[in-house]
Amino acid sequence: MQVISTPQRWFQTFNNVIMILLALICIVPLLHVIAISLSSSAAVMANKVTFFPIELNFYSYTKALENPVFLPAIWLSVQRTALSLGLGLIVNCMAAYVLSKGGGRDGIAGYKGFVGLFIVAMLFNGGLIPTYLLVTKIGLYNSIWALVLPGLVNVFHLILIMNFFKALPKEIEESAFMDGANHWQVFSRMFLPLSLPVLATVGLFMVVNDWNEWFMGSIYMRGDNVPLSTLLKSLIAVPIVDASNVNEIAKLNNRSIRAAQVLIGALPILLIYPVLQKFFTAGIVIGAVKE
Repeated sequence: MQVISTPQRWFQTFNNVIMILLALICIVPLLHVIAISLSSSAAVMANKVTFFPIELNFYSYTKALENPVFLPAIWLSVQRTALSLGLGLIVNCMAAYVLSKGGGRDGIAGYKGFVGLFIVAMLFNGGLIPTYLLVTKIGLYNSIWALVLPGLVNVFHLILIMNFFKALPKEIEESAFMDGANHWQVFSRMFLPLSLPVLATVGLFMVVNDWNEWFMGSIYMRGDNVPLSTLLKSLIAVPIVDASNVNEIAKLNNRSIRAAQVLIGALPILLIYPVLQKFFTAGIVIGAVKE
């Protein structure tokens, strides 16, 4: 039986208290938003709602989904996230596999130069105006590819995957080559199946970033053809309930509808995270180890 000293016990207690406080900081605002979205207009306007709904109803969610641009915005966000996730994992994994070989006899010529280019691209970028001009000049403006292609290669994700590939045992790769496999077969049949933790971690990063990112939609998309995050950003500043309609005010108010819209927008992330979080620690720790 392991004996825990008094300083260690105090340290664990301190860590537990800090973790509980951090968890409360994340959970309490979410509970408040859920309660507002499910409460009556009178209770919300009187500031009576804390963490539990008062006079439970779903009018806010009905009103939010009645917005004619809301469902198309959700569908556009789904397409954008799916394309960015699929293409991003393919591109980053293929680049990471090549760079994980390093230089020398088994690697690629100019290895350090390629790594330097990626590092420079991570630290410095072309800026907003040059990027906007490039996207518009090549005909991507107001298309979903304007939201997908500019951020397809993420150097942080690439380095994370590359370090994970480097940590895989060399003997596995060498045995495959001895059996006649080529690089594509080693990459697709051995490296990818063994890299599920880091792929799940990077995939989670991509999904969260693409689902929540709103700025690119505001500058590259036109009219109502915007992703959900951009639409929510614009709706926050616009009154939704008609102040002249007494019956509507009695049932709804802007705070309730905005809370419902925010929760509908956050729901996919809240559902995906528990599924992928079991891979998160392994993917981050192993991918961060450098030899």
